[in-house]
Amino acid sequence: MVHVTQLILVATAVGSVAAGGSKTPKKKTCKVPYAGKNKDNSPLILETFAKCSSNAIVEFEEPYTYHAWTPMSWLNLSNVDIHLYGNLDLPSDVATVQQKINSTRNQPSGSNVNLVGSKNKNYGQFQGYGQQWWDIGQRILRPQLATFNVSAGTISNIKVIKPVAWGFNIPGTNVKVTDHFVDAAPNNGTRDQTTSFPASTDGLNMSGQNITLDGYYGHNGDDCVSVVNGARNIVAKNGYCGFSSHGLSIGSLGRNSAVQTVANVLFENWTMEGAVYATRFKSWTGGQGWAKNVTWRNIQALNVSTAIFITQNYYDQDKGPRPNNTSGTSTTIDNFTFENFEGSLGPNWTDGTCVTNPCWNYVQGGDSTQSIIMDLYPNTATNLHFKNIKVHPYKKPYSATTVICDPATLAPGEQDTLGFKCQRGPYVPTKIKGSH
Repeated sequence: MVHVTQLILVATAVGSVAAGGSKTPKKKTCKVPYAGKNKDNSPLILETFAKCSSNAIVEFEEPYTYHAWTPMSWLNLSNVDIHLYGNLDLPSDVATVQQKINSTRNQPSGSNVNLVGSKNKNYGQFQGYGQQWWDIGQRILRPQLATFNVSAGTISNIKVIKPVAWGFNIPGTNVKVTDHFVDAAPNNGTRDQTTSFPASTDGLNMSGQNITLDGYYGHNGDDCVSVVNGARNIVAKNGYCGFSSHGLSIGSLGRNSAVQTVANVLFENWTMEGAVYATRFKSWTGGQGWAKNVTWRNIQALNVSTAIFITQNYYDQDKGPRPNNTSGTSTTIDNFTFENFEGSLGPNWTDGTCVTNPCWNYVQGGDSTQSIIMDLYPNTATNLHFKNIKVHPYKKPYSATTVICDPATLAPGEQDTLGFKCQRGPYVPTKIKGSH
């Protein structure tokens, strides 16, 4: 995930309960004036938030599409509900968006707001016009669609339509996201054959604490959910990811030898269809820090390239071969559990992002039969457990499933509790020592 300037920054700084435990005042309703079909609505939006920054309902009305043509920060909100009953959109011109990003820098603050989308499928949308960016392969000065940096807030029934790149970034605390929808699939192709590819279209990036995602449906070309540095106590459950997702991911962590950490994450009850990776951990070569207490449970993998991928040697393959770990460090991992996986691998090892030879996701020996690939730095991964992994190759039986795992990289005693035989060869389940 890359941090860039966003279209919308929602961040608040004042709690919603009055001193002494008195009741919160009744909210006033403030409707955002519609500027017109070909006018930037940003000034009127900011003016409305300035007048209604506390104890208020700010309403974007159906059937209007409000043009958010200037990046905005909605700051210092207290006890505010934002009703997106209309739609918000970016400029449709690529050069205009790039110019805005190059000249604008938004800064976050933090505490309490609810963003509520319309239950009508045609409204409650953030529209990015990403297709035209994908058509020309434009990856310079792309916007983060929105950052939601609040405490004790919610996001519900929001639809992200054709984002240029990254969708919602959530660095806040005590946030619940429900019924989130992402359409980042191109109009001119499929997962395996596409003229335009929606690169970097992460669905949700989470770096905050105490965040729950319950209900997600999306098609995209990068991480469906990415849990990154600083995240603690994350639950992401009950979702579907289609097109060519890069999975339910931890990381990336440790780029440029940075010390970065993640802890206490649960991914549960997901269907991953057409993904390059159904589930993934990625830390950069020579990284530092740690990730611990992560569980992926009840995952249905359909036509995926790899069901489970763990690498502590992540690198930018567009820029050359895998670098040597000159620092001798690695982001350590501890207490990872992969449990109850079922489904099938696809015949195509990669997707429409492949522009190099070998492809960006090349692994030596990879041949579309691996349900598990572990690319570890020696003695830095502990308490990894794999239970009930039933993912078979395309049109082949479960007995044809293989793994890539180097036993020389396992920490002492790890094979006894791993749950499968670590080897470059057939997938052979093993009993986890001490389990019943």
